[in-house]
Amino acid sequence: MATVFIRTVIIYFLFMTSVRLMGKRQVGELQLSELVTTFMLSELAVNPIQDTSIPIAYSLIPMFFLLAAEVITSFLMTKSSFLKKIFSGNPSVIIKKGKLDQKELSKLRMGINELMGELRLKDISDISDVDYAILEQNGKLSVFPKGKKQSVCVEDMKIEKKESGIAHAVILDGEIDESNLKTAGKSAAWVEDYLKKHRINIKTVFLMTVDDSSSVNIIIKEEK
Repeated sequence: MATVFIRTVIIYFLFMTSVRLMGKRQVGELQLSELVTTFMLSELAVNPIQDTSIPIAYSLIPMFFLLAAEVITSFLMTKSSFLKKIFSGNPSVIIKKGKLDQKELSKLRMGINELMGELRLKDISDISDVDYAILEQNGKLSVFPKGKKQSVCVEDMKIEKKESGIAHAVILDGEIDESNLKTAGKSAAWVEDYLKKHRINIKTVFLMTVDDSSSVNIIIKEEK
């Protein structure tokens, strides 16, 4: 009994430390690789507690390996957009400029009723009120209402609000994101021409966004 108790305490603190080192995200916000790692860690943690004949090292070594692999992978994904796309994928634009993409909805195996249910959770009762709806990498739906629906005051006062859509991240850490560039309706040549006019080197750009009204926002990398 004492052996089981000691093993439980050791595994408990090791598991909590591992999850803590992986980050502060909630379960619903975990990326795919983080979710898989969490499941594997929990399975490894339980085995030596259920079966005392299994040496505790048989769990500790794989847990350390998984934790190291997850930390290294997460770091590399912050440096490489290619690896990020492989491990996390890209957000899926379900509604763009008020138009429902039925092919994308089918590809995601999401029914229209399910989509409507998600919109209702965002206090939107009519799909026609949505400017953009994007299924993020963590499985959550981001919804952006049309300009007139964003504030009661705007519509009540009969003030026309220009639809600016959402900000598309066309440059991430010095690299052009082709997927977001396509969604924004822009080309790499347009981005390069814009940066050239403003005398900005693409490698110095941490983030560049452009919305549907072609409003651009640029954040320059901080010096290390």
